This record gives sequence, structure tokens and C-alpha cells, in this order.
Amino acid sequence: MVNASAQKIVKVGAFNFYPAIFEDEDGKVKGFYVDALAEIEKEEHIKFVYLYGSWNEGLERIKNGEIDIMTSVAFTDERATFMDYTQTPLLTVWGEVYLLPSSPIDGILNLEGKKIAVMKSDINGMHLKELTKKLSIDCQYSEAGDFEEVFQLIASGQVDAGVVNNTFGASKYDEFGLRSSGIVFNPFDIYFTVKKGKNAEILSLLNKYLKKWKYDRNSVYNISRQKWSHEKIGAIEIIPEWLNRIIYLSIILLIISTTFIALLRFQVKKAVGRVKKSESRFKAFMDNTPAYVYIKNKNLNHTYRNKMVDKLTGKIEDDAITSAKTIFDPAIAKLIEDTDNRILNFEARELNIIYSCKIDGKKAWLHDYKFLLEIPNEEIAIGGIAIDITSLKETQEKLNNAKLKAEESDKLKTAFLQNMSHEIRTPLNAIIGFSGVLDKPGIPKEKKKSFISIIKNSSNQLLSIVSDILTISSLETKQEKLNLNSVFINTIIDDLFSIYKEQAIKKDISLIAEKNLSDEDSLIKSDKTKITQILSNLITNALKFTLKGTIKFGYRLINDEIEFYVNDSGVGIPAEQHKKIFYRFHQVESLREINHDGTGLGLSISKGFTELLGGKIWLQSEPGKGSNFYFTIPYQPINDIKKPATNLKPNNTLATVLVAEDIESNYVLIKELLSRQSLKLIHVSNGKEAVEICKTNKQIDLILMDIKMPVMDGYTAAKLIKEDNPSLPIIAQTAYVLDHEYKNYNEPAFDDFITKPIDETTLIEKVLKYIDPKKTRNN
Repeated sequence: MVNASAQKIVKVGAFNFYPAIFEDEDGKVKGFYVDALAEIEKEEHIKFVYLYGSWNEGLERIKNGEIDIMTSVAFTDERATFMDYTQTPLLTVWGEVYLLPSSPIDGILNLEGKKIAVMKSDINGMHLKELTKKLSIDCQYSEAGDFEEVFQLIASGQVDAGVVNNTFGASKYDEFGLRSSGIVFNPFDIYFTVKKGKNAEILSLLNKYLKKWKYDRNSVYNISRQKWSHEKIGAIEIIPEWLNRIIYLSIILLIISTTFIALLRFQVKKAVGRVKKSESRFKAFMDNTPAYVYIKNKNLNHTYRNKMVDKLTGKIEDDAITSAKTIFDPAIAKLIEDTDNRILNFEARELNIIYSCKIDGKKAWLHDYKFLLEIPNEEIAIGGIAIDITSLKETQEKLNNAKLKAEESDKLKTAFLQNMSHEIRTPLNAIIGFSGVLDKPGIPKEKKKSFISIIKNSSNQLLSIVSDILTISSLETKQEKLNLNSVFINTIIDDLFSIYKEQAIKKDISLIAEKNLSDEDSLIKSDKTKITQILSNLITNALKFTLKGTIKFGYRLINDEIEFYVNDSGVGIPAEQHKKIFYRFHQVESLREINHDGTGLGLSISKGFTELLGGKIWLQSEPGKGSNFYFTIPYQPINDIKKPATNLKPNNTLATVLVAEDIESNYVLIKELLSRQSLKLIHVSNGKEAVEICKTNKQIDLILMDIKMPVMDGYTAAKLIKEDNPSLPIIAQTAYVLDHEYKNYNEPAFDDFITKPIDETTLIEKVLKYIDPKKTRNN
């Protein structure tokens, strides 16, 4: 509680933000903020005094210490330098573009070349400026003192459109004869603030009351919000033009029908013949009207209904007595009859209701307009016209669903970017940090060895992250391709068991590999790299989230499909997350508490690879009972059991290696990695030089050919060299890492390939693969 003697008067910055806070015609500051603060006044024995001005003046006043509290402040880094914020927000709002009803603007691209009013220093205007700049939309902005001036500028035609937040707009747009454009953007929270480092007691007091009010529907804050906003807070009211036309048509039909009824009753008294003729015209008109038209008597039975009404329940005899009870479900019938009785009891002369029903066996929505029908010398009746608004409802539902999906996608992307920043910066920190430490004199040999190991591991970790990002990008842009070759499934299982058994032993987890086909039957046509990566992702996840117990992986043949599985006894996954877990950027929050590593792309990549292979992926899991992941691929056996030869080409007799590499540091690295081999290296910096030296030097044993080089690229150079010397082995070296790009290196121009960053062991194995071991020796 604030000490009354020390804090008797608290100055509040006020500006025109109807209905939250504004200056009324009597000169008093009012609104639901004021009502809420008045409640604190009564409880805490302090007095709030309001200094009214523009929004920008309020910011200057709190910066200069002229006021103690500022209301409705969105968080920015710049504002946080001179203001402290409450923990609990006042409202969540978003920016909205308003304009005249006759304006043709119906989307953000239509703002091109338009003049737009924004409130000075308002976050909504700032966000629209950023958005139009990013979209290269050229428009002119005019600053106003407050939101009301923005609406005045639009209403007077001085600007084409204006930006306010939705709370003010929903309450005031009708008063100025404006409409929402439907352009809404950037939801954000607004807060109470105090001067930076000052008024901590006031900030604590506001936090206490806001936290209590926000979750109490009957609190003074929530009751006052509804009172001032007339239930319109947050509403976006957009009436499509086609619906306006239907409403106008309905009104015209109503007038016509009323006129016809009056004329018909008058004609009955004069001549039966003329009545029948008028009735025939009336019936033809009404039966061809695209609306449900009816008249009810005081017993709520139809005295007239057009053919559209009959369609609601199928064919009905012309003289059948019908009412809401004979057409609709009991709950809807009661709603309709209650509104009918209100009209008959003169509680209202007209009413609008919206309800759902079945039309042709499908769910539909009707907007029913009812009115009191008074005809001379007749009992009062109820006239009505109902319009089918199913399309409008479905559109609204799609928009709401799209909005929810967009919000969820934004949250996932934000979380992904934050996680990715952490994942990338962590290994970079180790690489940069320990690289700098290695340069210091006097470091013991063992420490240097340890630091180098850390740098290597961090580099591999960073490479894995980049590979995941490139792979998911390739999948989403449909550029990922299959590299189909002969694959021994049993070999994949054996290799993965060897790779992961040490990790399992360290965690005291029993790792079991199962093979259900003979080596001969396990030879299939598929993409070995993608199968291996899917299983690796699943096994890695199982090891992350299994604290004890067993992990079992393998496959089984089911009809014409191979079903792979990875079963663990880990923490398990809630059922509601089973589909979402395969979405990109998605990570189950409860699992992140156990293990924070990873990009959140592994399962999304696995799903993409599985579908590319022609299969599907799914899981079975319960919290605390482990997880079972499954995926399938087509079983395409290969009868020829011959395994690929170890060497693709016979060894040559010379130990001279031509390195075509335009980046000097890359050549230096290759030279260092091969320094312990008895090899003669020749260096050229482009493809053209490589072609020329191969023509003059017939002693070259092997070529390491970079792909991207100036003057002539490596692929073109390799083809020219092969035309002259087809037996000379050429290994492509490239920074391209996507699977679909590997196809270039399977062309006759290349015998093999190696990817950058170059691994020492892989490089030596590839080089020695094409060189006679008698011509090399280890030093």
C-alpha cells in the first residue's frame, strides 16, 4: 500500500483514446481507465490528477518528470530507456486502417499512392510505415495530434485513409461515418508506465490491481470497459458490399410485399376477379424472390409462405398449417417464437435474429428480419424476410481460422528464430573464443589439443544446423530430389547401431537393433542417405528424451512396404501434439524442459523425406510410457546381390595430384591435410588453367576439381578434360550440400565428389582410392 502522507497526489498523462480515456464535453477526463483508477483512490487513499494533452505531449511529460503515470504505452526498446512498464498489460490491441464507405481500398496493396493519416509517435503508425516499406508500397503519411483528429482528416476527405488501434476505432468509426478497410496488423499489448527508476511503489500498486482485475469478470475494470465501449471492444465490423445489396433488396421486397398485401385486401372488397389476378402476380413475384418470405398470425402459424420456405423441410401441401415448430429443431423453434411474441406484445416493432438450420440436408445460416404487420380491419400479424448468409458465415469462420493459424505460425517462427539464434551462437562462441585462445603463447600441448577438439565439434555442430536449414528450405521449395541406388537395409541398421551404441552405453540405456530380412532380401532400390537421416533423427531424439530403459530400432516387411520403427521407453508425448510435432519449427514445450538442444526441424525433415520416398510417418505415444515412431517406404527388391566394388576405377601409377581451386586458403588447407602423404601437388586457380595443364602434363594422377571458379567453372573443365583423357579420375569438391545437386557429380565428367568443409579422413580416403598405394607412403 502506498504511504498516504508520502504520495497523496499522482499525476496521470491523459490523451484522446476513447473509450479508455478522453476529455468529455464538460471538460472532465473520463473513460474506463479513469473508473479503474478511481477504485484505487478509494482503496489506497490517494488522488489521481489528470494532465490532458496529445499522446506525444504525454511522452514528453513523463520523460521530463511532469507526470507520474502514462497510460496505453506499447513496449519499444527506445521507450524502455525512459519508462518502466507494469507486468500485466491493460489491453491487447492491433492497428487497423479506416476509410470512407465509398473508398475502393480493400487491401494493403491498394494503399499505393494514397495519403494516410497517423497519430504522431503512435506505434500503430510506425508499424504500418514499416510494413508498407517492406512491401515497397509508396504512400504519403500525414501526422495528427490524436486518433480523433485522424478520423476527422478521413471524414473531411483530406486523406484517403487513417490508422488507429482497434479499441478506439470500434467505438468511434460509426460516429464519423467511416468503415474498416479490413486491413489489420501487428497485435501488441499496451501498459501503464512510470518514469524510469522512479515511482516503484506506484508501479507495484498498479500491478497488484491489474492482476486482480484482469481475471475477474465483475471487476470495476471489466465492467467499466463494457459500459464505455457498448460491448464493441476489439470488434471488427466489416459488412461486405454484396450483403449491403441483399439487405437493400430485402427492404425493397419488404416494402413491395407490404404494398401488395394492402392492395390485395382492398381489391377483395371490390371484386373477386381482380383479387385473384393480383394474388397470382403477388405469388409469382414472391415465389421467384431469392429470400424466405412469410406472414404469421397471432397463433404463430404461417398465413403466407413462399416456395423458399417450403424448401426448408421439403414439399408441403398448400393448405398445410405450418409454423416454426413444424420446420425447425425445438431449440431454434423456441428462439423464433420468443422473438415473434415480443413483436406481438409490442415490445419491439422489428427484430433481427440469426440462427442455423438444415437446408437440403446441409447446415445453413439464416438472417431473419421480422416486423409488425398492421393492416386496416385485420388482426395484427408478423411479416418476415430471411436471407441465407451461409457463405458469409463460412467466410468469417475461414478468416478466423486463418487468423489463428497465422498467429500460431508467427509464434512458432519467433520461437524458432530465437532458438536458432541460440543454436548458432553457441558453437560460434566456442569456435571464435577458443580460436583466439590458441593464439596466446605458453598454452600447454594438452590444452591446445582439447581446445582444437572443442573447435572441431562446434564446427560440426554448426554445419549440422546449416544443413538442416538448407534441407528444410529445399523440401519446402520442392527442389529436394531422390538419389536412387542399390541399398542394403541391413547395412544401414548395422552402421547406425555402431554409431549410437557408445552414446547409449554412456546413458546406461539398452540399445537393440532388429533385422527381419536376409542380406540378400534387404537389397533394395532407394535413397540410402535419406533413409539413414530419417532413422538418425528418430534415434537421436529417442536418446535425448529417454532417461533410462531401452531403445529398439529396426524394420519389418509388411506386404509391399518396409516399415521402420524406433521404440523408446522415454518421457512420451501428449496426444494433442502427435500431428503438430512434425510441423516445421515446432518443439513440444514439455520436452524442451528436458533437453534444449536442436533446431526443431529434425522431424519435419524426416516427414518430408518419407513422403518424398513414397511413404508415410506417424507415432504412438503417451506421457510417461515412451514413444513409438514408424515410417514406411516402398519395398523394391534387387535380385543381383553383387555389392559395389571398393574402387570405382583401377589405381593409376602416378602420385601427382592437380588441385583446381580459386580460393588460396582452401588450397593451403588441402595441402596441409595431404602433407603426410607422399604426393606431388600442382595448383591452378580456374578451370581453363586445369584444361591447359592436363594437355601438356601427362603425369597427373588425379584431379581435385572445385566446381565454382572464375573464367571456367569446374563442371565445364571436367568435361573437356574427360574428352581428351577419359581414364583420368576427377573428384569434384564443392560447397553445395543439397542432395538434388549431387546428380551433377554422377555424370561421366566426375568419378567421385567431396563436400566442403572438407574432412581430413574423408579427403585422404577419396584420394588414396584412386592412387596406387605403392606410390604413396605415410611419414
